[in-house]
Amino acid sequence: VFKKRMAQIDITVQNVDHRESSMLSGDDYNNYRGGMIAAVRSYKGSMPRNYVSDSSDRSKVQLRSLTEELKRWFRGEAMNPKYIAGMKKHGYKGAGDLATYVAVSYQWDATSNIMENWMYEKYAAKYALDKDMQKWMQEVNPWALHRITEVLLEAEQRGMWQAKPETKQALQELFLSMEGELEERGE
Repeated sequence: VFKKRMAQIDITVQNVDHRESSMLSGDDYNNYRGGMIAAVRSYKGSMPRNYVSDSSDRSKVQLRSLTEELKRWFRGEAMNPKYIAGMKKHGYKGAGDLATYVAVSYQWDATSNIMENWMYEKYAAKYALDKDMQKWMQEVNPWALHRITEVLLEAEQRGMWQAKPETKQALQELFLSMEGELEERGE
């Protein structure tokens, strides 16, 4: 019965009535919503249309596609220099939260196919390969930098991202150097 119901779904809608968290700040949204989208796609054989209803301002309710919503959070927070500067003030935790953005974006892509190559490239350039960001993460939370690099390489390996060759090579080199560093710290 479950499979039959999932195979009949054409549209998914989720209402978000607050601004306390976002679809990128943790994996709860993707665990449930992304999992449902993946189930529909699996049982139906095609992707449903996916929307997010934003009723955080009841006087101006907005309906966006899931892809539009992801891009909105991606640009508004994940790539926003002021947001990143604020995260940096939280040291270890801030670096971990930035790593979570990358991991959750990857999870959304795995379940709902909504990330685009340019978005992965931006994550690589801003979070992993930017020398100032690398230096800061190395100081406050090298495991976050390792996680970011690992997730980006996995997205490329699984064919979810067609990385530029120079980006892929730089990430591989960073990952290998991080492996050795973290091993040394663990001893």
